[in-house]
Amino acid sequence: MKWILLLALQTTWLVMSHATSPYQALSRTQLETLYAERLAEEKELASATFRNGVGNLGWQSSSHPDGNVTEWARVDFEDESLIDLVVLTPVLWRDSLGVIQADGFPLEFKVFIGKQGDLKGKEVASLGLRDGLLPRNSPVMIPIPPTLGSWVRVEANQLSQGILDKRYRCQVSEIIVFSGEENVASGCTTAASSVGWTRISQSINSNTLVDGFMPYLMDAALGDGSTPYVTFFLAKDRVSFTFDLGTVRRINRIHLHSADQNANVPKIHHADYALPDHLVISGANQADFSDEVLLTEYKKQSIYNSGPILMRKFAARECRFVRLTAMQGYQAPEASKRWRCMGFAEVEIFENSRNVAANVLPNVDGPAVTKDGQLRTLTDGQNHFGPILTLREWMSQLARRHDLAIELSQVRTEIDRRSVIQNRNFRWALGIIAGMIAVSIAILVWARINQVRQANHLKRRFAADLHDGLGADLHSIGLLSDLAQDAAESPAMLKSMLTEIRSVTKDASASLRYMSRTEKEDAPYSDLMRLMKQAVERIAVGLDHQLEANGTEHLESLRPQTRADLLAFYKECIVNISRHASATKLMTTLQVSPQELRLTVADDGQGLPTATDRDIPASLLRRAKLLGAQVRVDTAPTEGTSVHLVLRRSQWTGWRRWFH
Repeated sequence: MKWILLLALQTTWLVMSHATSPYQALSRTQLETLYAERLAEEKELASATFRNGVGNLGWQSSSHPDGNVTEWARVDFEDESLIDLVVLTPVLWRDSLGVIQADGFPLEFKVFIGKQGDLKGKEVASLGLRDGLLPRNSPVMIPIPPTLGSWVRVEANQLSQGILDKRYRCQVSEIIVFSGEENVASGCTTAASSVGWTRISQSINSNTLVDGFMPYLMDAALGDGSTPYVTFFLAKDRVSFTFDLGTVRRINRIHLHSADQNANVPKIHHADYALPDHLVISGANQADFSDEVLLTEYKKQSIYNSGPILMRKFAARECRFVRLTAMQGYQAPEASKRWRCMGFAEVEIFENSRNVAANVLPNVDGPAVTKDGQLRTLTDGQNHFGPILTLREWMSQLARRHDLAIELSQVRTEIDRRSVIQNRNFRWALGIIAGMIAVSIAILVWARINQVRQANHLKRRFAADLHDGLGADLHSIGLLSDLAQDAAESPAMLKSMLTEIRSVTKDASASLRYMSRTEKEDAPYSDLMRLMKQAVERIAVGLDHQLEANGTEHLESLRPQTRADLLAFYKECIVNISRHASATKLMTTLQVSPQELRLTVADDGQGLPTATDRDIPASLLRRAKLLGAQVRVDTAPTEGTSVHLVLRRSQWTGWRRWFH
């Protein structure tokens, strides 16, 4: 649960900082290029390979019920040094899922450097949640401005919760303090605010912070590695490896790489395989070691006092020859108790941070009985995994791998986010294209249907115009012709009838030309009232006619086509009365307002037996539909007929007629 919480906190911080992340400004191609570059860089970094077997953990403070407690650890150097980098390696824990993570590593801490006699020191670094410290299993690199100091103190201000017991404590495996390539903290005096209680207290005291035993195996990315060299001898004998450096060297440090770093499961050897229980390292300038001086000495106090690399720093000495003597050899489990052995994967001897023993072939002195491996592999610069790295480079690569993992995750997340957006946009584009195709098909279908409707509309209109307009004119001509025959004895009246027939014929020709036009905005119906009166006089010959009109000033706001249709409707009403009603009187009422037009045509004829839509003359219904108006007939036998037409303002523009 703790790691889930820490991961959530770190993820939240990463998400909050994502708004200013440079990845959002990069193109998809740039992101993929960056991802490939980071993957290539990752392949060139040392792998985070973890130790097996037994070893110390590192410093562990007392436990607390909450994390708001300050715990500290201090390292005092042998000499004042110019510090430029501090490295903290975490204590690791393998959880129930097999995931290895830091346990007890502080959430927030500060680094102080001070000189002899200065108890407070100077704060040179401060790290917290914003720095993404957890979760991790790699070292934390803390570069600082070069600072001269005699000690360094790491002060934890916010502790993290232990994985096992859920209590709060501070745990650090190793504190490495670099002055250039030199770890000036190695083997120095330490102090701590507290030390936790455990049955294996020797594995968690503050001295473990500077013993060089870390939870990692040096596993460089390149190279195939080499096999260690191990020599076997009787327990009563002493065997030594002697290195001739070729010239006098001022040496101050030696690294001995364990002979067993293989990955057998289960392990067949301890991590300190072939490392003598008591080892003396001496130097001399004479080949016979007549001027021998002790450089350093190693005694294995317990199984916790060993690791993959034995790092020993000592006072600088000028030596040409260096000898490693097994005062008490390692008892190999595969050999009987009377046998001992000594061996290493690599021996490094340093002068000014440079390995001066590289490729030096040592001599084996003493009654060695048998051996495994080749002597030259002791100084070939390779361990079981590959090339030997400097301590600083090794720690830097492990830390860089951790940072790259976070960066790769962020870049991958951004690429995946872009992919989701791209896929979503692609789906939207497909949907839009499909929608546009569907709309286009619908428009084409609608256009075809509308075209058919328009053709049918034109056919109906043409038929109606022929019937209502030209038919009415022909009916008028017929009536006038009958009157002309009756006036044959009166030349003056005959001339008047012939003139009227000529006028009706002229109007019929004009109507026919109008019907044949495509654009009918110039319809010859601007004076509708005059035309209506003229139609009555020509068609309702012999009928007593009365025409009442109100609001005629609004007639000019009607479209010309509407006026033409209205006149044709009126003519058809008069023709029907003239032909079928046997009427003597005709009454026309026209009421026009800005909202509607009402036309009523009434007669005193014989009427109709019923008055339903089916009894309304088809010609009137057709013309009413063309107008977009409502028509009604009121009638009764012997009481005459009234035709009512209502045209509302919304219908004046004629848009509804397209849908009939």
